[in-house]
Amino acid sequence: MKRAKLAGSAGMLSLAALTLVACGKNNNADNTDNAKTASRFPIAMPKKEAKQGGTVRVALETDTPFTGIFLDELSVTSFDAQVASPGEESLFATDDYYKITDDGPATMKLDKNKKTITITIKKGVKWSDGKQVTAKDMEYSYEILGNAKTKAQRYSTKLEALKGLKEYHEGKAKTISGIELPDGENGRTMVLHFDSIKPGMAYSGNDYYWEGAAPYHYLKNVPFDKLESSD
Repeated sequence: MKRAKLAGSAGMLSLAALTLVACGKNNNADNTDNAKTASRFPIAMPKKEAKQGGTVRVALETDTPFTGIFLDELSVTSFDAQVASPGEESLFATDDYYKITDDGPATMKLDKNKKTITITIKKGVKWSDGKQVTAKDMEYSYEILGNAKTKAQRYSTKLEALKGLKEYHEGKAKTISGIELPDGENGRTMVLHFDSIKPGMAYSGNDYYWEGAAPYHYLKNVPFDKLESSD
């Protein structure tokens, strides 16, 4: 039985070796063709004077209808995200381990004893129309996510760790009790009050709180149930 097994193994190894040789020949031919194709293109682009302004046209191919929903709180398709990405920015920067640092547009301070997270927008962080990003813009993101009329698919039970968000989502409260704006709506600081502090809250992508803001001054007159369809 041992001889039979050894003989069988030898046969398999021989077959594998032949297969590798055959693949190697095909790969060499492919590599030669690829090299010929690559040689048609210049190694370095010529240096020319940069032009001010202009339009860059980019094509994205998709098998499904393009929805064009660019509000991050309501967007759920990768194509919308790709198109909107040059104009969207997270509130936070992270290190190589995705831990939130103070290097981004906003800083984050976690207080385990008080069960709070304090987020402060840096002065000079502005929307594209020149308006300073405010505390209300951060709160507005939670209102969009939590209001049942928006039907936001990005609302999750993990966000309900924020006090009062569940009650707001269910229509039992008109405001989110766990959001405090100590310097008012036009200030740059927002304090989030949680039922408990989770270890992952120090890292980006934890889903217990939102990492963006929405332009309240631009969208405030659009009803929540019209946001998704609004131009």
